[in-house]
Amino acid sequence: MCIAVPAEVVSIDGSMAMVDVYGDRFAVSLMMLSETVQLGDFIAVQARRYAVAKIARADAQAARRLFEDLFPELAARAQTMHVA
Repeated sequence: MCIAVPAEVVSIDGSMAMVDVYGDRFAVSLMMLSETVQLGDFIAVQARRYAVAKIARADAQAARRLFEDLFPELAARAQTMHVA
């Protein structure tokens, strides 16, 4: 089973998007999405390769809070990102 991680879209090039997850940026395929994605949108990413769903900002924030509760190092990383 694969966990989908919420990622913010920071750039788009055709069927690929550069996303940000806790400061890590990587390219993902948008080919599996039926919805159009724009800069600043949040998408659920699996296996650091595939966007599987477009998600609402509030849902992405709730998922990030859950990940931060489960993995304290992510919470520390998130705090560092907000301070910088």
